[in-house]
Amino acid sequence: MKPKKNKSLLLSILIILISAWGTVSAQSGGGRLQAVVVGQDNSPLGAASISLLRSPGDIPLKGTLSKENGDIEFVEVPSGKYMMQVSAVGYTTYRSTEITLKAGAIMSLDTIRLQTETRVLGEAQVVGRKPLIESQIDKIVLNVENSVLATGNNALELLQKVPGVTLDNKKINLRGKSNVIIMIDGKPTYLSADEVSRLLENTASNSIASIEVLTNPPAKYDAAGNAGIINIKTKKNTQFGSNVSLNFNLGQGKYTKGDGGFLVNHRNNWVNLFASYNYQNSLGFNDLTIDRSVRDSVGTTYFNSDSYSKFRYRGHNFKFAADFNLGKQEVLGFVVNGNVSNGNSTRQGDNLIASEKGKLDSVVQGSNFSDFTYHYLAYNLNYKKTFDTLGTELTANADYSYSKNNDNSTVKNRFLDPNWTEFKLPKIFRNDMLSNTKILVFKTDFVHPFDKTTKLEAGLKYSRVKTDNILIYEDQNAAGEFVRNEKQSNQFLYNENIAAAYFTLNKSFGKFSVQAGLRVENTSSLGNSVTLGQQTKRNYTDFFPTVFIQQQINDNHKLGLSYSRRIDRPDYGALNPFIYYLDQYTYQYGNPYLNPQYTNSYELNYTFKERYLLSLGYKRTNDAITQVIESNSETKAIAQTDRNLTYFDYYNMNINIPVKVLKWWTTSNNLTAFYSKYNFDERSGAQRQLEKLSFQVSSNHDIRIGETTNVELTANYFSPAVYGVFSFKSYYGIDLGAGKTFLDKKLNVKLAVNDILNTRGQRRLSSVQENGYYRIRNGHDSRVVRLSLSYRFGNVNIKSVNKRAGNNDEDNRLKK
Repeated sequence: MKPKKNKSLLLSILIILISAWGTVSAQSGGGRLQAVVVGQDNSPLGAASISLLRSPGDIPLKGTLSKENGDIEFVEVPSGKYMMQVSAVGYTTYRSTEITLKAGAIMSLDTIRLQTETRVLGEAQVVGRKPLIESQIDKIVLNVENSVLATGNNALELLQKVPGVTLDNKKINLRGKSNVIIMIDGKPTYLSADEVSRLLENTASNSIASIEVLTNPPAKYDAAGNAGIINIKTKKNTQFGSNVSLNFNLGQGKYTKGDGGFLVNHRNNWVNLFASYNYQNSLGFNDLTIDRSVRDSVGTTYFNSDSYSKFRYRGHNFKFAADFNLGKQEVLGFVVNGNVSNGNSTRQGDNLIASEKGKLDSVVQGSNFSDFTYHYLAYNLNYKKTFDTLGTELTANADYSYSKNNDNSTVKNRFLDPNWTEFKLPKIFRNDMLSNTKILVFKTDFVHPFDKTTKLEAGLKYSRVKTDNILIYEDQNAAGEFVRNEKQSNQFLYNENIAAAYFTLNKSFGKFSVQAGLRVENTSSLGNSVTLGQQTKRNYTDFFPTVFIQQQINDNHKLGLSYSRRIDRPDYGALNPFIYYLDQYTYQYGNPYLNPQYTNSYELNYTFKERYLLSLGYKRTNDAITQVIESNSETKAIAQTDRNLTYFDYYNMNINIPVKVLKWWTTSNNLTAFYSKYNFDERSGAQRQLEKLSFQVSSNHDIRIGETTNVELTANYFSPAVYGVFSFKSYYGIDLGAGKTFLDKKLNVKLAVNDILNTRGQRRLSSVQENGYYRIRNGHDSRVVRLSLSYRFGNVNIKSVNKRAGNNDEDNRLKK
């Protein structure tokens, strides 16, 4: 599409948004009735059915649904006498006393508290509540609130009970795929995988209302990402006050690691404040063995490398957020969050070189010392206005973030003969890498329900990214001085602009529902290698349709079908053509010609009794981005980089079966089977096709001992699998933990052992090249004993501000 058409499309969407806003804003006059509806536990009730009846005679005048936060509002109500009737599934119907409303008056009623409905069946009492698993048209929802899952766990442990979710050394996978986007209350976290894990570990499960899984996200979300989205929705409460949460974690594996911090919330009738801070200080190791061969016209050279790295990480994470209530239906907020971290590592290793197996020719003995600093700061300004009781609302976000990374390393290689005697002068060099990234994002969304069965959503987004990467490579001369090597040094600049617009239409026809959406994104980018005088310009427009269909067959059976098209753009660092040497025979570099990958995704879901879930899916990814290993027959070195493969096919099946063995013993069992098939071209340096049927199985057991003690055991197994040009060996593991609460459940103490059998810490992978082979064994600190303490005081029912930002895709492409 030409740029002129792009501007016309964006202008059309903007006109629709402004027109709709103007229409709903034009409503004025008449009286107004306001109220809040909550459940028996004071939690707000959304989607409760509200009827306004004229008195006497109970003549229906207006009807609506309560909003997610429990708010009710009727506008343009003529003067007179009325009754309000409120009903919700699982609760007894509420009927108010007579209400007298004068002309033009605004009346706020007392909080409406619905009582849980109890039906007696024989001698058993059945208490109405939401089903544990809900299969909605565009997502799967695990309703945690008021279930046994809501006590004694943290949010990370809770994720293991979500259909299709598995944890691998605290890394979150969804149906066999990593790089899952984690959101809290619909807002991205903008944290690395490790930081997300720490955040979820410090989030109590009793603060969570539900967890949403979107394997095919609708058009309102960024088109980037094909692994899916997990949205954690916290409980909302109208109570005022303050609370403080303190947490401390100490872990001991081969080395010690620990972190601690606090969270503070304060809420009154006009402001909601949130602040958090966490400090981490940890030691770890990496034990790496690489066995490879390189074949040329003369013969084959064999390399066997063993190295050991020890590293330290220190990090400060902080966040401050505030929401200001400008009126009952209008909120203005801001968020500031950041990370300041540093660390260092040392690596020692021997690389044995032979022209024949078992016959040593020479040894390269390497050492590497490196240190880094990382600074990240992000600002967000957000606004939300609700126009009516149907839920018509407008939201707007402005985001700016800045990150700076400085990574320095000094490498020394000594050259030894078969007798381990140095036969020539060592080679010493150092790398100094500087990276700066600036991200600016504007985003607005508009939602307009026409009635209870029809809803329109539309929005606009613009993002601008600028990165500046500098590599200074220096060789040490005979005098011991470091001299800059201009051929190995470089500066790379990258600018990217993305403009997007979307709309989604939802319609229900009784038990049949359909949702259709379209997202349009125009991407303009410029990569500039200043030193090489090499520029890469791109400008392309893409359309991303989404379709969801759902049929409620009867009370026990529900079917859903969905389709979406998505994109994955390369990480900013993957486009940087720097050559970064780890040692004389190992280096990595970026690929400025890397293209985005496109995925067409199809999925069929079946839900039985709102508890058991079966899903079947197929994804075809064209120009699949994957990491490859290149072997140079002349220098005998290997290089790691990213390339576009021809395509990637991914078939998957997921089965989730929760079982209540006994009243005090519940289990969540999950099986994911997937068939991966990669097709390569001649540039990949690997065999033409790599495919495998794999599976992951996990079983989580939660045992309750009284009201304050629980024991949890998790076991999982990952079968052999393939990813890109690599084949991975199988592995398994068992985790065990016990927790107890004290002081009226304000103090929580937990002792846990991750990877009791120490089986997850040894990973093995291999790749067959056209001119040789490549095998890796990688060991890390996986068996860790952890002691966790958390203490909360104040009003523990306050919901924190976990706000809203629009730079989800852009920040996720930063390599933190």
